[in-house]
Amino acid sequence: MSSRLNSLTQPRKERIGVVVPLANEAETVVEFLVQVCSHLDTEDIVFCVLDNASKDRTRELASEFGRSNPRVRVVWAPQNRSVVDAYFRGYREAMEEGCDWILEMDGGMSHDPAAIPLFIDAMSSGVDFAAGSRFVPGGRHHGRPTRYLLSKGGTLLARILLGAEMLDMTSGYECFSRPAMAAVLSAGVESRGHFFQTEIRHLLAGWNWVEVPIQYRCPSKSVGGQTILEAFQQLARLSRRRFGGPE
Repeated sequence: MSSRLNSLTQPRKERIGVVVPLANEAETVVEFLVQVCSHLDTEDIVFCVLDNASKDRTRELASEFGRSNPRVRVVWAPQNRSVVDAYFRGYREAMEEGCDWILEMDGGMSHDPAAIPLFIDAMSSGVDFAAGSRFVPGGRHHGRPTRYLLSKGGTLLARILLGAEMLDMTSGYECFSRPAMAAVLSAGVESRGHFFQTEIRHLLAGWNWVEVPIQYRCPSKSVGGQTILEAFQQLARLSRRRFGGPE
């Protein structure tokens, strides 16, 4: 499992599906989509997944953008009950559309679209899973020290309890091959909060993966106590499974 990225210059044949859950991003969504599309080919698709958590004009603005740029599709999913539902709805949409690579990212500008070529290079090298990482050379976490410590601490616990080798086990912003995404959809996750990213990385630990350096800009809001509690509970569950104990 190498962390070296190959910079390939041959034309890309693989079709990318970018999965982006959106909520209240009216101030930045247009600029975000402009930047994302600037790194994509004409056959690629951006799936903007929205639900009732979005209370502002994000859906309207994304739909308007999509009318002039057919690569952008708005997926309205009012049945979603969590951010996990939004991501998995996007995953399924990309798979059903026949995308070869599924790239997920946050739509609130915390994930820099400028890193998309790094993911393309990583996938072009033949890996099944390119995982965004703030803690490899070239990666960085911008934001509250408490969020940084939570991410670092979560990764350390995952490395100890789950035997994880990745240096960042709590990040989103990642790209999957079709077989890897099929495995994720088949296995599913139990988390209803952001720990599902750790579940996915643990699930794909035995696949051919690479970590891609990303610049993460942390939102100002803090992580809720219930989210942290669930993360500990799910980490304990996965640890028990690893060592053959009852779940």
